[in-house]
Amino acid sequence: MNRYKKTFAALRAQNRIAFIPFAVAGDPDIATSEKVLRTYIDAGADVLEIGYPFSDPIADGPVNQRAAQRAIAAGMNPARFFAMIRRLRRDYPEIPFGLLVYANTVCHRGFDRFCCDAAAAGIDSVHVADMPPEESRPFLAALKRAGLRSVFIVSELTAEKRIRFIARHTTGFIYVVSRLGTTGVQRDFSGSVRATLKRLRASTSLPLCVGFGISSPGHVEAVREAGADGAIVGSKLVSIVEREKGRPRVMLDSLAAAVRRLSRATGKKGR
Repeated sequence: MNRYKKTFAALRAQNRIAFIPFAVAGDPDIATSEKVLRTYIDAGADVLEIGYPFSDPIADGPVNQRAAQRAIAAGMNPARFFAMIRRLRRDYPEIPFGLLVYANTVCHRGFDRFCCDAAAAGIDSVHVADMPPEESRPFLAALKRAGLRSVFIVSELTAEKRIRFIARHTTGFIYVVSRLGTTGVQRDFSGSVRATLKRLRASTSLPLCVGFGISSPGHVEAVREAGADGAIVGSKLVSIVEREKGRPRVMLDSLAAAVRRLSRATGKKGR
């Protein structure tokens, strides 16, 4: 089942874009982490982006780095991670689950074993944050064998030749960074996104989802107006987990409220 194709087609029919919240699996602890992801879905997420914790997440800013450290300290490991995904998939059969992971994790487990485990658990796509597209052919082959989708990143500095390469080898969605640098909450929205999306539209019909620094309903509206298919929000939500980790009920209520506010900015009616 191509959940991405089905989801984005339904969203286009509703004249809105996808709201894609991010969380690090295992943060602040394994049980609460699962409740966070369930809260995201119940509050209006269209797609999930789930980070597998890594000790040196170079694409992430301080908020997500600390989240990964908490998840590792809580004992997150592949067996616990895939068990959690299986439970979520059982209860939410339609929503796409995207996995963000670092190359050390997939290399250590082995490409085929990792991809088969991910597919069996219910993951739809895998984005290896620190694996250059040009060096990813063996992993892409493993994804294909397992029936998983690929995701790659494009920025305003990505050359046209590389954009064409990424467009040919992406089967999930293209992750468009709204600014240069690492993830993190930002006050201002970059004006370069519209031009980047326009360049991409000339090379692909794949969904284009914008992330990095998206932290307010105004940012989500700007992403929609720029022509994206989805808005990815991570650090803003992860910072709520960090702030309220000692008060799990308050945390989940605050996350639900934030997701509802951000999701409404995608063009969603009601709620």
